[in-house]
Amino acid sequence: MKLLWSLSAAASLLLVLPWPAIAQSGTIKVSKRDCRRVVQHSPGAGVEYQPGKDSRGKSVKSADLGGTFKLKLPDVFEFDVTRDLNAYLGKPEADAAAAQAAVNAATKAQQAATAADTAATAAETLSAQTNAFVAVEDATTAVSALTAERDAAVAAAAEFPSSAKKAEEVVSLNAALTSAQNSLTSAESSVSSGDYSSAVTSAQSAVSTVSGTGISTSTADPESASAASSASAAASSARAAADSADGSTSSATKASDSSTAAASAEAVAANVAVATAEQAAQGAQTIFDTAVAALKADPSNDAVKQTALDAETALNTAETALTATQAAAASGDADTAIAQAQAAVDAATDVGYTEDSDATDLRTAASSLATSADSAATAASESSDGNTETEQAYKDAAKIPNMQLKLGTVRFNLKSGALFFNGEPLNDDQSKEIESKCREMLKGRL
Repeated sequence: MKLLWSLSAAASLLLVLPWPAIAQSGTIKVSKRDCRRVVQHSPGAGVEYQPGKDSRGKSVKSADLGGTFKLKLPDVFEFDVTRDLNAYLGKPEADAAAAQAAVNAATKAQQAATAADTAATAAETLSAQTNAFVAVEDATTAVSALTAERDAAVAAAAEFPSSAKKAEEVVSLNAALTSAQNSLTSAESSVSSGDYSSAVTSAQSAVSTVSGTGISTSTADPESASAASSASAAASSARAAADSADGSTSSATKASDSSTAAASAEAVAANVAVATAEQAAQGAQTIFDTAVAALKADPSNDAVKQTALDAETALNTAETALTATQAAAASGDADTAIAQAQAAVDAATDVGYTEDSDATDLRTAASSLATSADSAATAASESSDGNTETEQAYKDAAKIPNMQLKLGTVRFNLKSGALFFNGEPLNDDQSKEIESKCREMLKGRL
């Protein structure tokens, strides 16, 4: 293969030439000695490796065993030389910021989903507890009605001791009352142990037993029953939203569903507050009715009159607080509903009302649930903000163009060794000419 004169070789040639000769004449005189110092050695043809021959020229098995993959290279290679300008425009940083924002948003979304699940679980428990409370109240009212009916039958049987029918009626009512009382006791025990489902079943059994005697039964407190029903619906909604948030892979969906779960859980707490406020208002009403009856019996007694006035004031305050509690529950404002329920209880307590321990437990649980719902709502809001930040970060990154600056094109001829950049040769053609002259000189032609 023809040897090419390199740029470094050409430079070496200039270094070995006598400078006076260059200075005195416009031409460069090159001697054979100079050429020998510059021209590269060209080994003989037998030196190079030859397939199927050893170093002495004898035939041997070729190293090329055949069947191997052979890559056919093109004669000319051509490629572009470019420069990435993104680094100068801040795109890598913008892309990194967007990616980090996405990670942060995903973390916040999962935290929101977890908080939503916690609130939903508490909402379900409180809803079940409220349903048990209302069921036990209904059973208690039914058992009281049956007790009154039994007492009346006993009185009638005592008045007519010879009446077998009345005696049988007493026996039947006593049996029913015993069964209903046992069911009610079982329901109350279940409530105490936290088995609210069993409590509802036992309470309903007590009511059914009373109804079987022909005594009309009805919901003891329609407002409380309505509130419990609303709480159940809200608890179901909270659970569905929390499950959706947990199962979603979208941060935006997690945030939205978590917010829904939080709002539903808060609605549960607010409706439970209504049930307890209604209990307090009923207690105030009972105290007022008793005070009025006492005043009618002794209208000239100033102390009795004052008691009636105080009871009336307490009842008005409790009823006003109940109305406010209902309004807050309608708007899903648990904190206000709970505060107004407390006001109703306080007003009734001032005139002798004693809140049932189960009702107190409900208010305490409602307050705890409201806190849990607030936490879930905050987490959902932060998750939503994280999604907004992520979207903005990606928008900012997208505004930066993906710029590549083309500096030029390199073209290399594998056979000739010619190297060009943007059409201009990168090898020294003049060095080739000098090499050619030197070769002629060494052969004695000059």
